[in-house]
Amino acid sequence: MPAAVYALIGGLHAARWVDEKRRKAPPPTPVDRLTANLRRLRAELEQTETSAESTAKQHRVRSVRGAYLDTLAEACQRFGVSPPPGDHATQADIYRTEAALAARGLDVRDRVAGPLSTKSSAR
Repeated sequence: MPAAVYALIGGLHAARWVDEKRRKAPPPTPVDRLTANLRRLRAELEQTETSAESTAKQHRVRSVRGAYLDTLAEACQRFGVSPPPGDHATQADIYRTEAALAARGLDVRDRVAGPLSTKSSAR
């Protein structure tokens, strides 16, 4: 009998501990990682939208756009900017939000030098 009571008490303590762990918010994403994610998703979204491939293109554009909007909303919360209106955000809404973030020091459209953006030195 005492073992069952101890097991019950231990189970209740374990349940409370698990519940407390679930309630704690995860630590915020570091700003440099958030910036890198935004730039990567922005570039992927542009590439997907302009791609000539038609197989499941609409589905892929919607999923990448959703990921970009989620990350953009997180950045807006962090920088005190009002986010675009969810899944129904227009391109103009996104541009306004990106401009507001750029005014606060987070340039989403800043491109990282890559193979396509190298300058030609031949003249």
